[in-house]
Amino acid sequence: MNLKRLLLVARKTLLETLRDRILLIILLGLPAFFMLVNYVGYGHTPKTATYPLLVLSNTGKAAALTDKLAAAVYSDGRPYFSLSVTGSRDEAEIALQERTAAVLLILEEDSAGQIHYTTRGDALYMSFIKASAQLESIIIPWLEREQGKPERFTLLPRSLEHPRPISEFDTYVPGMMVFAILLIIPQTAMLIGRERRWGTLRRLNLSLLRPAELLGGICISQLVVAALQVLLMFAAALVLGFHNRGSLLLALGIGVLLAFGSVGLGLLLGCFMRTDTDALNTGSAVSMIQVFLSGAFFAMPTPILFTWLDHPINLFDFIPASHGMLALQQVLVGGAGLAEVGFRVSATLLLSMLYFAIGILVYRRFNR
Repeated sequence: MNLKRLLLVARKTLLETLRDRILLIILLGLPAFFMLVNYVGYGHTPKTATYPLLVLSNTGKAAALTDKLAAAVYSDGRPYFSLSVTGSRDEAEIALQERTAAVLLILEEDSAGQIHYTTRGDALYMSFIKASAQLESIIIPWLEREQGKPERFTLLPRSLEHPRPISEFDTYVPGMMVFAILLIIPQTAMLIGRERRWGTLRRLNLSLLRPAELLGGICISQLVVAALQVLLMFAAALVLGFHNRGSLLLALGIGVLLAFGSVGLGLLLGCFMRTDTDALNTGSAVSMIQVFLSGAFFAMPTPILFTWLDHPINLFDFIPASHGMLALQQVLVGGAGLAEVGFRVSATLLLSMLYFAIGILVYRRFNR
């Protein structure tokens, strides 16, 4: 491989990217815009929120339970619930509809003296989902203990090894960074499609330029763009109030590794596309699928296939973004170091190298 030719290709591709202002705005501006949208939606929502709870009870035996609910607090002292007792079911239903209450707890006593509970709320309202989960973590053990039933489980409270996100905004920042990096997939596929439409690939095949030099040059140019994306998004997140606890240099390295895999997938897609428009559309679809499968926007409940080196391997861990997402989250939000995310970083690197190698092999096969 000729290093000079590889760097010339990288320079050419990078200059073309910088000259395409619309594409450059999309690559660098769109992720920052989504970061702003994320801030507007979640920037003022605390992670350890206090949820308004209404209690409707027809029994005097549950006073100890309501006292326990009112006294429940997070590790930082913030209460779980802002508890209010109501005697009107109609008023409680109105409060749920107007979302002045997150959940309604109904306590009833049957003829045998057993207490039963019902929770009501909007199943699509995130506060209800979180509040009801907190609620049942207290109610179920209390009922089993007080009513003489054998406990099915025991809650063992202990401090987390790494701090929790302070706000919902902090939770979603790493995912937005992964989303931005995955936009490299359609960008790379488009570059290959454009070179094919211009006839450049055919001329290059007749020259001394090797496929590894062409694709390596494109890869270097896209890694530069990815590094700029991570830096700009990190700066935007800090301006908007993100509470960083980790190393920016380590996060940047993880982002570059993830971009390496994105370039490989883009090269792979570009080999099958005849025009840059087709490559951009198909690459965007593949990019968004990976965003969802990696858990960048929300956690995907996936089965564990096996355990390797004490790490559970899930169904979607075959894509680098799944490991990169977890590593970025642990570094930026949890303050983890390289030793603690070494497995995820290594998996991101190995999978990225695999996809890049497959991209080169497929390119050689389809561009002889």
